[in-house]
Amino acid sequence: MPSPSTPVAPDAAAKLPADPTSRGTDPRERLRRAALAGGRRFRTAIRPALPAIIGYLIARAINLVVLALMARAANKPFWSMVGSWDGKWFRDIADFGYVDKLPVSPAGKPYWVNVEFFPGYPYLVRLVSNLTGLSSLNAGMLVTLVAGAVSAWGVYALGRELTGSHRTATIFALLWAAAPGSMVLTMVYSEALFVAFASWGLLAIIRRQWTRALVLCLLAGLTRNTAFAVVAALGVATLQIVFSRRDDGTRVGLLGPEARRPIVATVLAPLGVVGFIVWVGVIGKRWDAWFWIQDKAFNLRFDFGVSTVQWMHKYLTHLGRPIYVVCTFVIILSVALMVWSFRNRKVPLPIHIYGGVVMFLALTTSNGWFFQSKPRFMLPAFTISLPLAVLMARWPRKVAGVLLVAGAVFSGWYVAYLVYVVDTNP
Repeated sequence: MPSPSTPVAPDAAAKLPADPTSRGTDPRERLRRAALAGGRRFRTAIRPALPAIIGYLIARAINLVVLALMARAANKPFWSMVGSWDGKWFRDIADFGYVDKLPVSPAGKPYWVNVEFFPGYPYLVRLVSNLTGLSSLNAGMLVTLVAGAVSAWGVYALGRELTGSHRTATIFALLWAAAPGSMVLTMVYSEALFVAFASWGLLAIIRRQWTRALVLCLLAGLTRNTAFAVVAALGVATLQIVFSRRDDGTRVGLLGPEARRPIVATVLAPLGVVGFIVWVGVIGKRWDAWFWIQDKAFNLRFDFGVSTVQWMHKYLTHLGRPIYVVCTFVIILSVALMVWSFRNRKVPLPIHIYGGVVMFLALTTSNGWFFQSKPRFMLPAFTISLPLAVLMARWPRKVAGVLLVAGAVFSGWYVAYLVYVVDTNP
């Protein structure tokens, strides 16, 4: 046997086994190993969030059971209702695309038209439908289901980052899953996809992963106009860096190397939402076409929350449908949660800014037709429930579990009542 210092003959070297990491390895083998390694990393990453994801899916199952019971009581269709109202608009875009010009009435007012709705969700539904052969309704439900699970994971990950507690983070995700407007997470609606982008985007912001934050801001902007809240959070995080001081006491400033990437991300982040609004302006041949359609066709306009307060006063002081009284109390409790959450100075300011902007957009838009939709509009403001999650983490498991199940039942009933009894948009 040759010693370690003895040269190996060429023919003997040829008989040695090939190095599995060598460049000559079969590309398919390298791909298989990369896939296995990626799968292991994915399982390791998702394992702590599984209770939150499973709880989220249980909440969705409870929603569907309540919806089925309400459908039977009202003697109305069950499955088709998950794709009703806004779902019809999204399915229309997925099936046929956007209109190429805006229809206008003889009086000069725009008709209801699908360019009001952002493209991220319906185009993803179209992609899934084309790949699977499913109808736009079933493809939409699949997209919502998967996006919701990713959202639950993102909300959990953000809660874990902010509190360091697995239990608090799990309850944080489940509170969002059982919120009053969460029934739309079981319908062909875009909230689940938006929160998937928003939750992971916020996590990237507080971790200062600027490229990832930018991409997620852009995707959120192509999904809902609520993306302005994520952009605002990114902007505040950037300002914190700009005005911060280095170890030697000097200020970073706008030209500091530490500020370059966050500034670029902040400048580019609004392009998703703004780009779509500009495109609608081109279609409508007026720069404010999207806002014009919102105002004149869908009766949605910014009014500093005056109409919200007026409708709340009306439903608390006059006889009317009890469901609107319920909605009024949901708004009051949500605002109280927001104020409570703002008192926590340990939570990074960008997180507070995000929740505050979502609530601001939800409550300052006039709502003659959509007052009952306020719980859905506030649903992306999941960050406001963090102090409640911290509190509930100290409770016995059974108490917290019963409350969360009750929340899922209530959210299912709330939307089912609007859809089947009131016959209106949830």
